[in-house]
Amino acid sequence: MKLIRIISVALVAVFTIVTVTMSGANAAGTYKISCNNTAYGSSLGGIYLQRGYVYNDSNFTNKGDTEAATGISGSDQYIMKLQEAYVGNDCLYAGSADTNGTAVVAADVARLAINAIVGAVNNRIEMAYASQNSGASATGLSFSTQSDGMSMSANKIIGGLSFWGDVGTSDFDNSQKFTNVRLDSMNFDGDASSYSMGVDKAFGKALIGVLVSNLSTDIKTTFNDGTYKQDVDTYGVYLAYRTSILHIDLGTGLGDSDITTTRRDLGNDSTINGKTTADIEYSHARIAANFSRGRFTLMPSVAYRTMSMDIKAFTDDRADESLTITGDGELFSAGNVTTLVSDDTIISRTVETETMSVGIKLSANLGKIVPFLDVSYDSEDTTKAAYKKEAGTDEDDQELAGTNYSSSMKIGGGVNFMLGSHLKGGVRAGMINGRDDWDENYVSGSISLGF
Repeated sequence: MKLIRIISVALVAVFTIVTVTMSGANAAGTYKISCNNTAYGSSLGGIYLQRGYVYNDSNFTNKGDTEAATGISGSDQYIMKLQEAYVGNDCLYAGSADTNGTAVVAADVARLAINAIVGAVNNRIEMAYASQNSGASATGLSFSTQSDGMSMSANKIIGGLSFWGDVGTSDFDNSQKFTNVRLDSMNFDGDASSYSMGVDKAFGKALIGVLVSNLSTDIKTTFNDGTYKQDVDTYGVYLAYRTSILHIDLGTGLGDSDITTTRRDLGNDSTINGKTTADIEYSHARIAANFSRGRFTLMPSVAYRTMSMDIKAFTDDRADESLTITGDGELFSAGNVTTLVSDDTIISRTVETETMSVGIKLSANLGKIVPFLDVSYDSEDTTKAAYKKEAGTDEDDQELAGTNYSSSMKIGGGVNFMLGSHLKGGVRAGMINGRDDWDENYVSGSISLGF
């Protein structure tokens, strides 16, 4: 029993020490003022690493290269010495933690957005061509073994138009190791919801449509103890053409986006707020073949998709802070000084994502339901994170190796179904594997109403 009590006390002591240490690491900086306070001599992200001392020795002389500057304040001669303690460890080692979220997260949001758009369009096209009597059943998504079986053909509404909708959700995270906001990491996690609505019309073997899409993200940017929210709105057109074995589809669109960010000023724990907009362009293309045997259809495909997002310059607004440092010999000045906080100017930036996919889809026609399995290998080129480097060094260069995403494997599946003669739909879900420091899961659903 005595041994158990000793162990228990030791565990409590260790837990307390760790908690206090972590709390201190995440607390405000040593001097409780903003990392961009003019007391540090910092402007728009610059860090001043010197600490001031005042001397009353009129015969004081410069000691050499290790001393940064000398000057006169009244009757006092002073010298500015190099000393990291002047700004405190929080500001010195900020690195990526002193970076606005757009520099790290925006490219991944572009990738999520184009994937959501293309997923909705591809699913619509496949279902539109899924009729048994067409001779080109795309993914085998017919709902009857009869030659006149119901399909997602685009001629069921007045004027030959069809209306459709697709909604989806996903959760994702950059899984780089995270200890606290003062240490190096690109860690963030969040979720996204999307919808697409379109109208299309069939002209023989061709299908032409227009759509509007939206992607809304809500991300916790752990690396800077902040948040990142972005709404992406796009407007596009798509075209598909089928033969007995092959079908080709492509699309393009434009859009805009609103972005809001927050992060923590590691000097005084205040919230830094940012807001901007972005212009968006995207395009995609795919070629697929169909091989059917009995109730089963195999569809190999090659696809390309890309999105470009031009983020406009903006100001990262730090909380106003005014204080007066008095008296000679203070840490920041040799005399009375009033200091202010300077906001951060975030320059304009363009992020892009390009993906080449090689995939295969297997479906089984079971009458009114069609289950399917969808697998693809994706090779991508997505703009890397861009972030501030440390002014000091904590002998940990983890942030210098920001994740460079290059390839991944999508594994998914779902089922399409028919409810009555006019209402058709489906659900699909899957996950992304093999993307470095990345976890992602998604689920989507679609519906088409015909008359």
